[in-house]
Amino acid sequence: MRGWQETYNYLEARGAAYGITAEDLLAKTPSIIKHDPDAVMSFWQQKDISHIVPTSTHPELTGDFNNWIPEDPGPNQERNDRIMSLDEHNHAQLDNLVDALCLF
Repeated sequence: MRGWQETYNYLEARGAAYGITAEDLLAKTPSIIKHDPDAVMSFWQQKDISHIVPTSTHPELTGDFNNWIPEDPGPNQERNDRIMSLDEHNHAQLDNLVDALCLF
């Protein structure tokens, strides 16, 4: 069983490359698992930090809270340098909820 300090340290390390804080990652974690450090860690271990507008073309948006969401690696990597569509965004949000429910 992990404690909050280990989970927080992991989140800090995950977001650091993008200028994203552990608090921001927690803010985008599904609320049904926010109380459980093990579930939060497991959730983020299986997700990419996926940018809505690609940072390859808009590096100034790298850490912008409104320009990223958690997403499974496959769809994120397949999209490559395309802007995330509304359907892709909605699918990622629904998938995040389903994945969180599986950890609950």
